[in-house]
Amino acid sequence: MNWEYGGLYSAAKSRSDYDVFDYQKNENTVFSYNFKEENLAAYSQLSGKIKKIDFSIGLRLENTNVSGKYSTESNVMIDKNYTKMFPKAQFSFSIDSTKSISFDYSKSVSRPNYSSLSMIATYINPYFIYGSNINLGPTFMDVISTAFQYYDKSLKLTLYQNKNPVYQDFVFDSQGNVLTFTEKNFQKESGYNIEFTLPFTYKIWTNTSSLIFATNKIEDQSAVFNSSRTYLYYYSNNTFKLPKDFTFVLSFWGATKQKEGVFERNAKLIFDLSLAKTFGKNWNCTLNYNDIFKNTIYTERFTINTISSRARYLVDANEVSLTLRYSFGKIKDSEFKEKSVNENENRIR
Repeated sequence: MNWEYGGLYSAAKSRSDYDVFDYQKNENTVFSYNFKEENLAAYSQLSGKIKKIDFSIGLRLENTNVSGKYSTESNVMIDKNYTKMFPKAQFSFSIDSTKSISFDYSKSVSRPNYSSLSMIATYINPYFIYGSNINLGPTFMDVISTAFQYYDKSLKLTLYQNKNPVYQDFVFDSQGNVLTFTEKNFQKESGYNIEFTLPFTYKIWTNTSSLIFATNKIEDQSAVFNSSRTYLYYYSNNTFKLPKDFTFVLSFWGATKQKEGVFERNAKLIFDLSLAKTFGKNWNCTLNYNDIFKNTIYTERFTINTISSRARYLVDANEVSLTLRYSFGKIKDSEFKEKSVNENENRIR
């Protein structure tokens, strides 16, 4: 048995400044928005093995205190103080030397990055603005899953429900004729995934493929709800060992058309190639060609408060790279295991 316990205290402050000059009125508007967040948490976890069952059971109790106010105002606009419990449990059972089954449950929280919690807006053109949302709140996630493993092949079922998920939203100012794209907390998101992992090797060909059948439903009272349907996400990596120490890799991934309640997204298929050559024991040269057909295009549509949005994003992911590597002797596995101590570092943007 292994019993762990500990605590965490974190505090963050951010400030965003607003400075706009109106040429027609010859007026200058300046103010600042100050945001402060404190997290205090205690956790405990018990893990071990009883006969053939490996288990881990934990609980984290966390208090969050958030405040935000404009420098020109005496009263705070954001004032939140709440305490939540986040349990988790993991059980794994070995049926025999070739088969095992596992069960997992976890409740967790995901908070928006600090720049999204400011009042900063990015000017695109006189009719279109990207803005932040000081009222964004955290997303609370409940996930339960079970997996069956047979040799290197596996089948996994995941059920989840997210409270207050964060997605794109917009606000239209009819007087100024300006559309502001921002983020908001939708009411609820739920769904399930069925994942198949099917690796195999045949002569010079090694294949690792994953198929994920997913149904995702995003709901909100202010948005038009469309019936959700199951879509397929797929990934395949194909490695071919060729003569004279050449290795050719073809990988591709994609997804079918998605209808997720509020959102409707396009289908996609992306191909990547690489060719590697080994020279002796120390030299390796690799040529990579990513997104060879330039298919990284995202489209989505949704309707909120009688206003419809259709967005199309073109991503330049097409890349050609040449890598030359020299190894000084035999590479050993590092025994150093880094433990993350700053859970909020990805929020600093």
